[in-house]
Amino acid sequence: MKGINHTVKLGFEIITPTQSGSGAELFKELDYIERNQAVFIVDQQASFQAIASGNLALDAKLLAGSRLSDWVNAAGQDFGYRLPWLGSTAKVPEKFREQLKDAMNRPYLPGSAIKGAIRTALVAEWLRSVPSSSFPHLLPQKDKFGKAPSKQRASKKLMDEITGKDAKQDIFRSFKVKDTLFANSELRLSDIRWLNETRWRSMSQRKSFEGWQQADGIYAEVLQPGALGLLVLQWDGFLLSDINTWQQAGTVSAIAPKDFDDLRQRLNRHAEYRLQREIQFYKEQGKPAPEQECQRILNMMEADQQSTYLQMSWGSGWRGMTGDWASDEQVKTFRELFNLGRTGKPFPKTRRLVVSGEPKLPMGWVRFLPYELVAEKLETQQTRQQANNAQSAWVNQKLAQIAQQNRSPEKEALRGKTLAEAWQALPDGEEKQAALADIKARWQAEGWWEQPGGRSAKQAKAIYEGQ
Repeated sequence: MKGINHTVKLGFEIITPTQSGSGAELFKELDYIERNQAVFIVDQQASFQAIASGNLALDAKLLAGSRLSDWVNAAGQDFGYRLPWLGSTAKVPEKFREQLKDAMNRPYLPGSAIKGAIRTALVAEWLRSVPSSSFPHLLPQKDKFGKAPSKQRASKKLMDEITGKDAKQDIFRSFKVKDTLFANSELRLSDIRWLNETRWRSMSQRKSFEGWQQADGIYAEVLQPGALGLLVLQWDGFLLSDINTWQQAGTVSAIAPKDFDDLRQRLNRHAEYRLQREIQFYKEQGKPAPEQECQRILNMMEADQQSTYLQMSWGSGWRGMTGDWASDEQVKTFRELFNLGRTGKPFPKTRRLVVSGEPKLPMGWVRFLPYELVAEKLETQQTRQQANNAQSAWVNQKLAQIAQQNRSPEKEALRGKTLAEAWQALPDGEEKQAALADIKARWQAEGWWEQPGGRSAKQAKAIYEGQ
């Protein structure tokens, strides 16, 4: 069995805005600039290289201004990527939370984050399925001096006993999840508001308002609904061949998924439980928009017999982090023990909602789809991504700049003389060669290279051919 893994390849779809943060915040005029009421995240290295290779004296550039937008203007073109708004356009913020990206600037969800959400859901599903009387010694309680244990120690004690005390003995050791990559075009800037029961919490003023427009939340770079990626799950056949040699005695190995069908059924039971409770919460608080959104996801899941539903990552809330396994009576006990929330108030009472016309989208809902249902879309996306990678970054940015200046389509800018003259001004080297190869390929795809129509296109081709 050594080296034999059972691998399941799936499609991964974002249902509601999802973020796995890098831990960093991006700041206006330090990391990004404003372009037409939208955020443009600047590739500073490429911008500075363009400035250094230009013809303008360096001291003149330094005197042009100290803001990032001044440097971008000095570069003569925009290097980086545009971050559109999710939903309606709002004022460009002064800062926002960054989505995690790889070295090629592609957003991704870490396999560790996906596995962590799966683990939490499966543990919760198992704990709800067994009577708490079967593990009373694992539940937190006051000591003989009437002192409560720390929340962290109480949680660790429970998890250590049922899943294992270290990574080598963890019952989930044989289950592996790889990172899921997405296209850069799937990123959006979102406006996130905090709902405290019926009121909206202002994060800057530290008080609540009746209307969400009066409160302010935070902004974050998120993966948009409908984004697709590839998910790979693996079961290690070697480890599963003899679990007694590595699993901790007394742990509940049944919590770990046996195969994908087992995983799908148990995750969907947990998702149904979570959604029903969220629907009830919003109904009680008189918030129909998020209630309807949760109901939409529940209806989607009930009509879908092939997919797996899960809430994960930042914004899933207290219940998402703890697994939502405790009964209402147990939560009441824990609240008294650890002094959680205010007496007489629901717990947890706060929800994060993304604005789409109004705050209504819960964060982090995703689904795993059979690969064959999304294979064609994923393959087309991969082909497009490869084509984009082959494209010249200089051409992309220059086309966008010319189209913006002339208020014309990029296709018109591609065949025009202005692009050709900008290319001609580039210093000789790899970038200039790559730009010409990209422009020629685009022209050939349009049928222009052999027969350029119009005076401007003919002049442009003459420049490209050095005539």
